[in-house]
Amino acid sequence: MKRSFLTCIFFTIITSVATSSGAAPKVGIGAILGDPSGFTAKLLLNNTDALCFGIGPSGSDGFYLYLDYLRHFRGVFPLNELSLYLGAGAGLHHHDEKTKHHEEDEVSLEARLPVGISYMFHKVPVEVFLELAPALEIIPDIDFDIRGGIGARYFF
Repeated sequence: MKRSFLTCIFFTIITSVATSSGAAPKVGIGAILGDPSGFTAKLLLNNTDALCFGIGPSGSDGFYLYLDYLRHFRGVFPLNELSLYLGAGAGLHHHDEKTKHHEEDEVSLEARLPVGISYMFHKVPVEVFLELAPALEIIPDIDFDIRGGIGARYFF
């Protein structure tokens, strides 16, 4: 029930942000495999800036929700379609089971610093990406984790 509710909130935020600005930004929706694995969406604000959202299970320890601001650096690689990106954001991790670091049903907040590469196909509006996101848990305890994965998004 909680996951369905959070998924509805997630897609409501994406839709409202995408329709509220006058410039009609492009929205990409897809999937990521890694930690977390699940749904991902990207809102292109302009040629270099984007907001990236995601929700999905995090290993065997609950689910993970994140929001990142990304800055793309085009021209770093010889291919124009390939770009490097860096960002900053926050992650919310709901722990479903007791582990050595967390009590049962605990929620933790993380600061994220994603770095990745993405390739945008032009004939078909699809982006594939590879990302690593070092994450510093700041609430309730201090801990460090590395998140990330490989994924794809379709833009419309």
